[in-house]
Amino acid sequence: MAYIDEDFSKIATDLIKYEEKHDIDDNQMAVNLHMTVERYHAIKSMWDKPNPDEVKFIKEFLIHNK
Repeated sequence: MAYIDEDFSKIATDLIKYEEKHDIDDNQMAVNLHMTVERYHAIKSMWDKPNPDEVKFIKEFLIHNK
């Protein structure tokens, strides 16, 4: 079962919106975020909660790459 948490859900939603806005696929996003595609999918689909370092990096990436 997917892990549901308000902050986690926002991260997943923000990743999806970013991909759509910039027409980027999961593979490129995983490269941009320096993680495996499997790890990216787990976070984006809310099957696995990102660790604090991943949360920080994802948020910084999304803020600085609008």
